[in-house]
Amino acid sequence: MRQRTLDWRNRRSWLGSIRFYAGELLDPAMRRHLERKRPKCWSDDLSWLPNHEELVPAFCELLASYYSYAKAFHGCRPENLRSYYEHGLQGHQPDRIQARFRELFHDVDPNQLQKAIDELGSRSTSEKGKIWLTGDDRKMLDDFGHYSINGSEYLLSLATRLTRFDRYGEDYRWRLREIGVPTVFEVDIPFAFIRPRQRTEVANMILSAWGQNVTGKHLGMDSPPCYVIHGDVPAGCIKDHYHPERIMDVHREPGMYISNITRCEMCA
Repeated sequence: MRQRTLDWRNRRSWLGSIRFYAGELLDPAMRRHLERKRPKCWSDDLSWLPNHEELVPAFCELLASYYSYAKAFHGCRPENLRSYYEHGLQGHQPDRIQARFRELFHDVDPNQLQKAIDELGSRSTSEKGKIWLTGDDRKMLDDFGHYSINGSEYLLSLATRLTRFDRYGEDYRWRLREIGVPTVFEVDIPFAFIRPRQRTEVANMILSAWGQNVTGKHLGMDSPPCYVIHGDVPAGCIKDHYHPERIMDVHREPGMYISNITRCEMCA
C-alpha cells in the first residue's frame, strides 16, 4: 500500500488529490450546484454543502483511508535533543515538569513554588499525556513562537505565576530562555493517532478550501490544523528538526526573538 502524507503547507497538492479519493462524492453535479449558488464555504458550518450530514462523515473516511500520515510540527526548547530521537515525543508529564520547575527556581521560597503549582491545579491533570502540533511551521513561528522561545507552556505558566508573587519585581519567565535551544521538530503523525473529532475538523477545512475554489468566493481564512495527540509519538515519526533564527515574540519588545544557535550536534 502506498504511503501518503498530508502536508498542509502544500495546498495545491492536497486540493488536487481530492479527485483521487473523493471524486465520486464531490462529483460534477455537486460542483455545478455550488457554482450556481456560490455560498460562503465556511469550515465550521457546512450547511452550504448539500446533504452535508451524510457527506462529511463519508468524506472523512475517504480522507483517512487515502493518507497514511499527517505532517505536523512541534515547537519546543529542549535541553537534550538526542533524547527525542531515542524516545520520541512524549506526552505532557506534569510531575516531571514540576520537578524541573523546582530545580530551575531552587533559590525561590519553596512555599511560593508550591503556591504556583497549586494555582494551576486541574490544568496539570487535563493536559496530562497530550502533545500539541500544528500543520504549518511558518504559521506557528509567527503566531505561537513562544513554544520554541520559552519551551513548555506549562513551565512558562508556572514561571508566570511565580513572577506575580515576587515582591522585588523579578520576571522569572526570562530564566527559561537561558536553557535549551529553540527547536522545531518535523513529525509525520500516523493518521491512526489522530482522534476522530480532529479528523473531522481537518476534513471540514479541506472541504471548505475545495468549496471556495469551486465558487471563487475566497474567505481569507487560512489557519492550519492543530493536532492534539493523546500519548507518545515514536521516534521513527520524527523526520527532521531545525533551530529557527527569528521568531515572533509576544512576551517581549521589540517583538522579534533572535536566536544565535541555528545548528546542533544532531543537525544533519
